[in-house]
Amino acid sequence: MAVNTESVEGWRNAFSDFTSDMARATNITSVIAESKSPPPSRLDLDFILNHFKEGFPRTISTKTSENRQILVYSKEEALARFKAANYLDCKINAYPSFVEWKGINRQAPNFIFIDLDEGRFKSRRNLDRILDKTCKNINEKFKDNVTPTILWSGHGYHIYLPVDAFVLEGEEEFNRFGNPSRKFIQFAEEFLSDEKADPEHTKGLSFKNCMIRIPGSFNSKNGTEEVKIIQKWNNYRPSIKPLLFRFDIYLLVSKSKELNKKHKSYEPRVFSSNWNKKR
Repeated sequence: MAVNTESVEGWRNAFSDFTSDMARATNITSVIAESKSPPPSRLDLDFILNHFKEGFPRTISTKTSENRQILVYSKEEALARFKAANYLDCKINAYPSFVEWKGINRQAPNFIFIDLDEGRFKSRRNLDRILDKTCKNINEKFKDNVTPTILWSGHGYHIYLPVDAFVLEGEEEFNRFGNPSRKFIQFAEEFLSDEKADPEHTKGLSFKNCMIRIPGSFNSKNGTEEVKIIQKWNNYRPSIKPLLFRFDIYLLVSKSKELNKKHKSYEPRVFSSNWNKKR
């Protein structure tokens, strides 16, 4: 039987064009994937870990875990899970996993997290203005030259400030209030931002839920926008003592509101202002 050589040649040319198109498509897909997934060297986990006094274990979360926290025991394990999630929504807890002993807190509130969410402001310009004001507040309230880390989260600014702190449950002025150390990190976010921080974030903030983003990862909430460093912490931890007088007022007011709801009287005790002489 005679073979139609023109048909065979045409099939070969069509197949060649198809395979070439597939190769180009595969290459384009790879380029897109690479553009969305930073190499491990760009995922600056070491920079974030430098903010912590305590090491592992601590929890992380990713897009793959659907923001469910996963306990990891080393930096290598955290990096492996971040890579498996294609570097989407990579977060790590600013506090270690074990902060209590027999139900008693043993963790100092030594990391302040302020979340300035873009959705709460009318414009990016307004958001930037609030960021500048918050940074000025931090210096004024701590009465010191303070340089916190500032990240662009993909949907606003995150301010990370390690501080020199102690367990507030061990102090007479605070041990009559429930969970004063946890309440301090909530107070600090609200107070230092002039109540401009995301209130839902403040409400949920705790030692077990202080999840911070990793520079070089991507925020899937805003079209996989990269998390970027705007300003780096200068490795100086200001003391929390200048904030404690206002913190005590905050606790007293909160306690008074709570008791008023229960139709009970409450006489607040005057707080000692001699903190600069202590410790």
